[in-house]
Amino acid sequence: MLRAVILAALALALPAPLAAQEAAPCKPGEACATNLSAADVFAIADRYIAAGRGEEAETLYEGLSHDPNADIRAEARFRLALLRESRGNRQGGIDMLRTLLDEKPDAGRVRLELARMLALQGDESGARRELRRAGAAGLPDDVARVVDQFALALRSSRPIGGSIEVAIAPDTNINRATDSDTVNTIFGPEPAVLSPDAKAKSGIGLSLSGQAFWRADLSKRTAFLTRLSARADLYGESQFNDIVASVASGPEFQIGGARWRPAGIFTRRWFGGDRYSDSYGGSLNVMKPLNRVSQVEVEGTVLRNRYALNRYQNGTMIDVNAAYDRAFTPLFSGRIAARFNRQSAIDPSLATTSGSIEGVLSHQVAKQIVFIQASGSKLWSDAPGIFTAPNPDGSFDRITRRDTRYDLTLGVVLRQWTFRGLAPLIRISRSVNQSSVALYDFKRTRVEFALSREF
Repeated sequence: MLRAVILAALALALPAPLAAQEAAPCKPGEACATNLSAADVFAIADRYIAAGRGEEAETLYEGLSHDPNADIRAEARFRLALLRESRGNRQGGIDMLRTLLDEKPDAGRVRLELARMLALQGDESGARRELRRAGAAGLPDDVARVVDQFALALRSSRPIGGSIEVAIAPDTNINRATDSDTVNTIFGPEPAVLSPDAKAKSGIGLSLSGQAFWRADLSKRTAFLTRLSARADLYGESQFNDIVASVASGPEFQIGGARWRPAGIFTRRWFGGDRYSDSYGGSLNVMKPLNRVSQVEVEGTVLRNRYALNRYQNGTMIDVNAAYDRAFTPLFSGRIAARFNRQSAIDPSLATTSGSIEGVLSHQVAKQIVFIQASGSKLWSDAPGIFTAPNPDGSFDRITRRDTRYDLTLGVVLRQWTFRGLAPLIRISRSVNQSSVALYDFKRTRVEFALSREF
């Protein structure tokens, strides 16, 4: 009987005129079910679930998920997502809900279920993003009130989780260095000749990045959160390898409709295989939904920096940034952010102040997500350093560093080929830094072919 019902469910995936035809004659000794409607198959699946036969019910839903009728496909995919979650395959449920939303982006109930699953999976930011998209699609007043309460109380309930990304990255300037052969310094009238390692070099690197967290609930609205993050850009020439690892730990709680995260931080960086710097201090992150389609996030960080190779660079870094996120439609969203950074140093010429502004737009096209990110920044140092510039009379003046930088990134997430949470990603980035000091003047183009995964 099961085999016959499965064949009937698969028949519903054929064009409507074919699905209504009589099935081929049964082989001797077989029992067949013919001319079953979608409602009949849903009812059989319900009976299988009640009897604890979830695998058979999944098979029926999978057959209906390819039905030529869009409403039947949607209903089957929704039920299949919930069934997968109930059987311990939450990622499978998330993937199926996303497939459903590719066809029906305005399905508010589906987005709310996806937000709930993402929160349980540990992806709080993804859950909040889906809530904003649901708000942009429009929700009935009674549902919207419940969603507002959910958004205020939302935090990941997963005790451990994270994400990882692996990328192959061809890069025209792996060390972000100048094209100039020489620079003028205070050490003599003749320009200093730069070594090959101090000049721009191209290469193909392996980029690895990952984040992990551990959470211990202390009460309904309070938890203790520890986050680990690391990034490594690795090249055939190991002197350009750049590795950064950090740990942040502290409480997370809800006050006044906002999520607060104070944390202690320790960061270590290695460059070329040698310890480059250590940083320790603290941060405070505050995130608050403004309405059903937008949120604001503000973070302040104070770190004490210690450099292994140049103690005159030691000092305190103060960083403040704010970001505003908004979903304009269920498929189109944006983000604008501003940052202020102050880095003190023993040597005033190495102390810098900088500011930047950044914008991101993201749009889903069919099953793919296309995004563009653009930023501009200014940086200036406190005092002139060792670098000079010639005057018309042949004399030289010391230069105070002044930088203007522009970054543009285009990317696409190829969700059509997502498998078990693993999504292909292509990013193309262009950076141009214009500096009064030739040593810091550079251009860079980087292409990344990446795979990312939540776990």
